[in-house]
Amino acid sequence: MSNFSMVRIESASTVSIYPNYIPDFVTQALDTLYGNLHASLATLKLHSLGDASTYVKWRSPELQPESIFLFRKAGQTIRVINEGMRLSREAIDDFCEYMFSHENDITQIDFHAVTPPQEQLSRPHLSWPCTEDIVVTLPTTELAYVNQLGKSTRKSIKKSLTRAQRLLPNFSHSVYAGSCVNEDLIREVVRFNHSRMAVKEKSSALNGQATNELVTLMRTHGMVGLVASDQGLAAGTLACRFGDDIFSIITAHDPRYDPFGLGTLSRHLMILHCIQLGAKRFHLLGGNMSSKRSALGMREILNHLTIYRTPIDMLRHPLATLQLAFNAAKYQLHRWLEDQSAQAERTTIARVINTLRLSARAIRRWLSPRSSSLN
Repeated sequence: MSNFSMVRIESASTVSIYPNYIPDFVTQALDTLYGNLHASLATLKLHSLGDASTYVKWRSPELQPESIFLFRKAGQTIRVINEGMRLSREAIDDFCEYMFSHENDITQIDFHAVTPPQEQLSRPHLSWPCTEDIVVTLPTTELAYVNQLGKSTRKSIKKSLTRAQRLLPNFSHSVYAGSCVNEDLIREVVRFNHSRMAVKEKSSALNGQATNELVTLMRTHGMVGLVASDQGLAAGTLACRFGDDIFSIITAHDPRYDPFGLGTLSRHLMILHCIQLGAKRFHLLGGNMSSKRSALGMREILNHLTIYRTPIDMLRHPLATLQLAFNAAKYQLHRWLEDQSAQAERTTIARVINTLRLSARAIRRWLSPRSSSLN
């Protein structure tokens, strides 16, 4: 980058720029600042960071990192690499003003999959929904969480747990740090996922490379929840912790245990364990499925955010803008279809329950006079 040939520390604005370099302190600082799987260097470095540069805004007077952005310059655009952050107006404005003032040829700055602030930004910008995260906000106690669950969900989980404890000898659930778990156990949970997807005639996203990357990530930030008995491993949840946030990467069970509902049970027991640890949020990643909603997961929308130097620059790339709009429309349509499916599912269940109630009421009425005559 033309003006970033060396580490630059601006004492007036307490900003440091590390050209084509990511300093060691950034690893822990990113986890502390953002607590997000997609903002963590442990995740990002699984892919080539190559010539990525680092921006650090320091908090005065203690000089603690206030915001950190890894970025690349491509033509007239700067693209921020770390994602998933919940950003303040000040953090975005400071970064953009610094970049626009030091790089005269830059016309736009892109953030992908972030939660932008509600306040208006200083520069002209466009913000498009692009993906989502399903998040469970954790209370301070296990009892508080269980009490918030729907009645049918509590009943189903209790039934699964009781059945497993009764029928599986020495049934247990244990949670270990990823660095302490044999790699074969992690890969066994992944194989459960492959088997479940095969039953649905679908392919798992966890191919060979993705599985190797997951194993690497589990070594540094992993939490492995294992459901087992004397018959061996039956189910597992692979998650990662970043600050107060837990990200559930995969939950899967051996198809042989389908009647036990061990996948849902494994995730539930992991959530309870995370509450014990004092975690604040449990992330279920994308896909607003009924199993995630029943666990109290709520959709949080992430946006692609583009900030422009001037309003004229906003008009100079209509094709790129149309592509972003098209991607946003696709996401919105997918979300709408998911919501319609969920609503239809709830409506169908409600109709079935109502039919059963009416039938039970009719049977009681039919039996009532017969019981009287028998007496």
